Amino acid sequence: MSRLAPRHWLLPLLLAAALAPSTAAAAPAPTPTPTAANADPQALFRDGNARYFAGDWKGAIAAYGELVTRQIEDPAVYHNLGNAYFRTGAYGSAIAYYLRALRLEPGADVRTALETNLDAARRTLQARYRTSGDAGLAYGDPSGFWHQVTHVIGGDALALLFGGFWFLLFAALITRRLRPARWTSVTAVPLAIALVLTGVVLWGRITTDAAYRIAVVVKPDAALRDGRHASAQGKELPEGLEVRILDGDTEWTQVELANGRRGWVDAQDLKQI
Repeated sequence: MSRLAPRHWLLPLLLAAALAPSTAAAAPAPTPTPTAANADPQALFRDGNARYFAGDWKGAIAAYGELVTRQIEDPAVYHNLGNAYFRTGAYGSAIAYYLRALRLEPGADVRTALETNLDAARRTLQARYRTSGDAGLAYGDPSGFWHQVTHVIGGDALALLFGGFWFLLFAALITRRLRPARWTSVTAVPLAIALVLTGVVLWGRITTDAAYRIAVVVKPDAALRDGRHASAQGKELPEGLEVRILDGDTEWTQVELANGRRGWVDAQDLKQI
């Protein structure tokens, strides 16, 4: 997985315009990228931006979606893809991509833009379903002690700490081997302890994240069913609702709601974040 080069730009989502249908005439859509499957990622990103500003939301989704298919994980791509879905009225998909971008721990400016747009999408759906507060759609963060300990700092920072301690310990051991001195032994012990503790926390973060998989309902007609078939009894699920993934395959996904209720949802009605 990779990110785009630093020179990219976020598309603004003006809330006043986004929450109301646009009445301005859209500019002609740009000429499709001739070889989208083989196009350079930066070219695809620029093409998506051009289509977005021309009002070709579906074309923008196709361009940004190709980047996602190539496993390019970049907050700007997810932000812009979320905005394009927002413009088409697919608020559940918009929420999913905003949350994906936030999980990449972007910088302060990008985070602010994502949180603002996420709030706009949730408010739009809350008005549709007459719910109040983010708790109506958000699953909620796990409150277990181990999860809190392993998420005190960001994943990237934790990985850097682990790598830094490993490098320092390796350097101290090499120095002790080449030029024995008391200070190298004294330094190596706390570095080894710090490396082990950081490694345990990093392992714990990876395992808890794997166990705590969240998806967003992206279809307005999704349902939580008692069995893995369309004829099973079920209840409607609001678009934009976050659910926890428990099990599943390419056709059906077993999920848990925030209230603890479990059931099966058509896999096409969910997007994992």
